[in-house]
Amino acid sequence: MNVQWGWLKRVLAAAIFGLYMANLLYFLNPQVDITLWRLAKVTIAYGVICGLLFGTALWLLRVLRVKIFGRPAARRTHGFGFVVLAAFVSAALYWIHLTVFHDGYLPVGAVRVLSKATNLITVTAFALLLLWIFERNADRKRSRVIFAIGVGLIAVSSVFLYQRRDSYRTEKQSVVVADVGTIAGQRPVILIAVRNLPYDWILTMDGEGILPFFDQARHRGYFTRLEPFPTSSPKSLWASIATGKLPFRHGVTGRFAYRTPLNGPDPDDRFLILPSGVGFRAWGLIPPVERISTQLPSGNALPLWTIFERVGLHAAVVDWPSAAPRGASRVVSEAFFGGTQNPAEIAPPSFFAEAKQLEQAPSAAAVQRFTGSGAARPRILAALTEDVSAASIVGQSAAEKEFTLVAGALNGFEQAQRAIHIFSNEIPPRSTTKGEMLRAYAVQIDSILGEIARRFPDHLLVVVSPSGPVPPPLAATPWALVRDALTPQDPGADDGFVLILGEGVVHPEKPAAAAPADIVPTVLYAAGLPVGRDMDGRVLTDAFRDDVLRRNPLSLVQTWEARQLVVRRGGV
Repeated sequence: MNVQWGWLKRVLAAAIFGLYMANLLYFLNPQVDITLWRLAKVTIAYGVICGLLFGTALWLLRVLRVKIFGRPAARRTHGFGFVVLAAFVSAALYWIHLTVFHDGYLPVGAVRVLSKATNLITVTAFALLLLWIFERNADRKRSRVIFAIGVGLIAVSSVFLYQRRDSYRTEKQSVVVADVGTIAGQRPVILIAVRNLPYDWILTMDGEGILPFFDQARHRGYFTRLEPFPTSSPKSLWASIATGKLPFRHGVTGRFAYRTPLNGPDPDDRFLILPSGVGFRAWGLIPPVERISTQLPSGNALPLWTIFERVGLHAAVVDWPSAAPRGASRVVSEAFFGGTQNPAEIAPPSFFAEAKQLEQAPSAAAVQRFTGSGAARPRILAALTEDVSAASIVGQSAAEKEFTLVAGALNGFEQAQRAIHIFSNEIPPRSTTKGEMLRAYAVQIDSILGEIARRFPDHLLVVVSPSGPVPPPLAATPWALVRDALTPQDPGADDGFVLILGEGVVHPEKPAAAAPADIVPTVLYAAGLPVGRDMDGRVLTDAFRDDVLRRNPLSLVQTWEARQLVVRRGGV
């Protein structure tokens, strides 16, 4: 009987841990609807799984301890301490996830709900600790009464966890009316994304006097930090740049999403944001599990260029990360520059021959600057050739007045960093080979952007880099959280930037930092189009003059993803 109770008390403690983890799963996936009946089923499932797995593991450790050290002289089988331990471990994991996801990854309401749940579990854990102090000196009968009080306290806390739960599912609209401003189509936009060019690097190189375009743009245009949300996949940042939405909406949180029996029958009901700190892949994916590949570059949401197309404004997309040849009037995919040279990577296919003709090689002077890069030279020159060719196609598309939006990416800078083995957020000193090659490539980026700005002064030019070379890692264990607290990374080293140039743009001295989801609302507003209410970003109004803000009032549309969109121009 003692063996059974010794095993059961560990199973019960582990089951309590599973109860809290079941709630955490839904707190971190706010797009999944939760009902009392569903939560009850999931809690039972997780309680049984965690109880059997972790409880048995604890019992086996106890057996091993007895075999090595023998049985203790004074034996106590009350087991309330395991319940207290389970509560504190659960509270620690809630705090880990709250720390990781508090800044931009989840919607504000979901963070608020998670914060309240974390505080509730922490208070419960300390209340159980107080009961355990009394239980330590109690006899068996009183101990079991205290045990029952503790379990009841946990049950009450779980009820409050459900009451504090909320749903953030995007409402599907059948018909939506969009009031398009009178300036729509008259203010063309060029959006250029540069991979892995941090804000601090620009300041450093600008101070060295080697970036004339950035130096001029910083002092006459809008220039600010872009603070990326923590993510295990940089593709999440790129999807937010393209859609104006956070990962819980666009669904790009990694290579896969997961649909399990815990989701329900709705095809859109799937786990996207996985709780890494609780070993989700080890025990959270209750079989059978269906893995769903992420649709890139925008996941479940519409990218910016498709929004333009929905109102009859043509868009061109060039070398955007993971973009497929669809969704815009002209698309030259990233794969086209990767050496495939396949007409299927271009839309429309008739543009293939012209795209081939627009490909360019870097100038002899530019090539000469990378002579000292050694074995990395072929990869650097290939990356520079891709960027020069992409810029050429961007320029040709912008010159054709039919395109109101031209979105392009310069991906070669990241490839050059990898070629010379730069994997940290610190910029190498100028005196080193790495530092010299990095700066040589940055000079080419500066020259490309300067040429675009010079050729198209009537366009609004938006240049964005979502993050530096090393996204901040997610703390998946308590030790990792403590390590990051003791030896923190430079909080600004991985920040990207946003640069806006054009007529009506002002230069604020100390602009607030931007977020990845702010780019799409800002471009839509500048182009005279409504901003989606279901977008998570804001319009960077500090970038525009007061008279521009008065002439172009902000308009909203419920969502751009309705089945039918009715467009009204000029409020008519």
